[in-house]
Amino acid sequence: LGMATARDLKGTDDHVVCVAGDAAFTCGPVFEALNNVSAHTQRLIIVLNDNEWSIDKNVGAIAKYFNSIATNPGFASLHDKAAKFVEFVLGGGARKLAERVENTAKGLLLPQSEGAHNRSTLFEEFGIHYYGPIDGHDLPLLIQTFEFLKTQNEPVILHILTEKGRGYKPALEDPLKFHGLGKYNVETGETASTDKPTYSQIYGRSVTDFAKADPRIVAITGAMPGGTGLMCFKQEIPERYFDVGIAEEHAALFACGMATQGLRPFLTIYSTFMQRAIDMVIHDMAIQDLPVRLCMDRGGLSGDDGPTHHGLFDIAYLRGIPGLVHMQPKDEDEFVDMLWTMANYDQGPIAIRYPRGNGPGVTPKASPSLLEIGKAELVAEGTDVALLGLGEMFPVAQAAKQMLEEKGLSVALVNPRWIKPLDGALIESLARQVRVVCTLEDHVLMNGFGCAVMEHLSSAGITTPVARVGWPDEFIEHGSVPVLRKKHGLTAEACVEKVLAKLAAQHSKDAG
Repeated sequence: LGMATARDLKGTDDHVVCVAGDAAFTCGPVFEALNNVSAHTQRLIIVLNDNEWSIDKNVGAIAKYFNSIATNPGFASLHDKAAKFVEFVLGGGARKLAERVENTAKGLLLPQSEGAHNRSTLFEEFGIHYYGPIDGHDLPLLIQTFEFLKTQNEPVILHILTEKGRGYKPALEDPLKFHGLGKYNVETGETASTDKPTYSQIYGRSVTDFAKADPRIVAITGAMPGGTGLMCFKQEIPERYFDVGIAEEHAALFACGMATQGLRPFLTIYSTFMQRAIDMVIHDMAIQDLPVRLCMDRGGLSGDDGPTHHGLFDIAYLRGIPGLVHMQPKDEDEFVDMLWTMANYDQGPIAIRYPRGNGPGVTPKASPSLLEIGKAELVAEGTDVALLGLGEMFPVAQAAKQMLEEKGLSVALVNPRWIKPLDGALIESLARQVRVVCTLEDHVLMNGFGCAVMEHLSSAGITTPVARVGWPDEFIEHGSVPVLRKKHGLTAEACVEKVLAKLAAQHSKDAG
């Protein structure tokens, strides 16, 4: 809409075409834009690409509305006005098209504002003329349709029906799996199996089991029961499972409402998409101390998904919120302990970030333990260097510790666990006894965990140098995690190099 309005202001005659999937129509900004279309421009072509899927099968009233259009009996026949319209668009071949339409119920271009049963009032009330639905895989029909729509001096929406995975049998059979995945066999569509469950699978199983014992627990997600591991919750406790579609802002408010009534909502959204709901997290959740559990899958680099899905900003956008607790586990067992701690925490909002894929392979114990809020784990003592490896970066810190020790250094190792509140007492104690502190995080360095440590030490008047390992101030590209970590310096070798540089600078300062 902004592009179309800018075109009008510039006085050019180009066409602006907006292609939106049907799942996008469950999201607030789309309706905000629809509400303003007719007020700002008279020439805009909107394409509603309807394949009934987002990441998962679409849900809610909008999905049902689109389906009612596609299954309307009028879709399978041509009344006189529709026949004349199709003939205008397609010329002499219209009657042949009509026969094909009657046989397949696809390909009919029908102005839906006509007839006693008006199925397009939603768009018409927005001042947008509706056409369709037509076969989105019929290229000649699409071209001729767009030629017609270009002549219209009013905003229009063209509803096309497409098939997710069309042309590839494995994707047609399992569109959820093929929405986004890593390496797979092109001939069969099979992916490599692994003996270790993913963090998402552990999350889904754990929260489902907790909910079976606690009727106050509910699960909320935004169009991704499969990606977040909640499919088992959906299947085993459907009455307490809520998929709101791609509507994270609503999901957060929905969770807040449930929390006010004594329920224990687990709001399960990818880290990169939780940022859409930050206003609600602050104004509705945190200010009222509502105990909503923010469970952020893909917290950290999500290599195969690319820059739109990397969860590299959640520490930055959450750590300034008063009263909010935030944590990250080093392995699967601690992950379940943290989820159990969240399930039993009712003092306010509490958040957890965890990565895509597998962890180190630590089997969770039979009964999870409650963790002390703000208490880190001191894994090893040391007097020269203190390494704080947060979450997924803990194994990197372990490797760096070994490399530094081979150089004759005494290295302390910490599993921080808590991003907020920090274990300030432990951090201060270590900083006073070592020569360099080094933080490692799967997050941007800007306003991340390392920054929180530096701020804390500064406030305490401790001047021990702090080296930081994390992602740079740029959008990280698509690629495998090991390759991108090596490129951007999130390796044990890079950590050792930074620590040695700080130690050398300290030595020079002391010698001077």
